[in-house]
Amino acid sequence: MDELNQITEQLRGEVDAASKNPFASKVMAPIRLMLVWMEGVNRKLSELEQRG
Repeated sequence: MDELNQITEQLRGEVDAASKNPFASKVMAPIRLMLVWMEGVNRKLSELEQRG
């Protein structure tokens, strides 16, 4: 689980950096949505691991 969180955080940093570029900002919108989805999946997996 820690690896997934690490990857998600690295991706967030890359998306944040790329979003500052006006040419890339439009391309970043779908990637931002994927990042939000990944964070939700990570939270759910963490909950499931704690229950099991």
